[in-house]
Amino acid sequence: MIRRIEIRQQFNILVLFMIVQFGGILLASLVFSTTTLTSITSASQSGQINTPEQALWFFVYFVIATLIILLAFKIYHGDVLFRLFEGFVIIVSSLFVFIVLLGYFFPSEPYLVSIIALILAVLLIVLKNKQPKLRNTVAIIASMGVGLVLGLDFGFLVAYLLVAVIAAYDYIAVFVTKHMLTLANAVSSRGLAFLIGSTDIEVIPKGFFNKKEAEEYAKYKKELQKIKNPIIKGLIRKGKLPLISQVQLGAGDLGIPLMLAISSYKLAASYFLPIAIAIGAVFGMVYTMYIQKKYLIPLPAIPPLFSFMSMALGLALLPLGLEYFSFFFISGILVLLIFTLQARRSAQKKV
Repeated sequence: MIRRIEIRQQFNILVLFMIVQFGGILLASLVFSTTTLTSITSASQSGQINTPEQALWFFVYFVIATLIILLAFKIYHGDVLFRLFEGFVIIVSSLFVFIVLLGYFFPSEPYLVSIIALILAVLLIVLKNKQPKLRNTVAIIASMGVGLVLGLDFGFLVAYLLVAVIAAYDYIAVFVTKHMLTLANAVSSRGLAFLIGSTDIEVIPKGFFNKKEAEEYAKYKKELQKIKNPIIKGLIRKGKLPLISQVQLGAGDLGIPLMLAISSYKLAASYFLPIAIAIGAVFGMVYTMYIQKKYLIPLPAIPPLFSFMSMALGLALLPLGLEYFSFFFISGILVLLIFTLQARRSAQKKV
């Protein structure tokens, strides 16, 4: 029973992840195939980042912004500031998505498209604040916008370097300093649309558990004691077994693989590489969920995503030469081994 609920939650997250990857590639195809859309998005593309130095500076800005946000969560306990920040990020990122969609259907009205897109972006965050259940939808749209803009801005090799650096940072931020876990908890507790999640609660009679599941639930019940929700506490007092399953994934884990996939289109003006990278990312997400289910610890998603995307790139570029295959495929294998060994060590420390 426990296992079935976990699988259902992981499947939901995987579907949302795939929507972002393949939906984002579809949006990029509209930009690449439509002259009017290319002109509308030229402001973004004019500042393309094509050198490693530019990518590293972008990463530095990203880390500084993350640390500032983390500090703000620690010293400011209100909601207004974070709601304003959420609104700004969602409006800016979703604006591009709406511009691409509307621009495809109304290519002769670029100014009208921009105005309507802005109205829709503002309306999106307003609806999310009134209906918190829309958090996943808003996060998906915003993640596609971020991946699309960055994918158009970055050259492929620079994008690949940036994902590698972010993977290393994500590894340190989760396994070593653990500040990314603090940030994720703060975002989740405030219901900000920087995460997607799948949550399910079921009340299960004890007779439904086999011996192994009963042992697992005995450990799980200790975590339930920490929950302050009065409904959950009431169920426990009545001797019932509330089973809570929750899986969450950060917006960055959605947008960064999409960025790499879209940037790869420029190498050969073909969708073969973007789709190969997206498929690799899906396998990376499946592997992450498998390891999380096996060790029951928080994990960084970018390292395994980077690993499987690298292996997918190696296989896709094999016809161009063994050196391309070797570089990307071996890089992916090495990162995967480091990630898996560290996950095992972290699980052993927890026990």
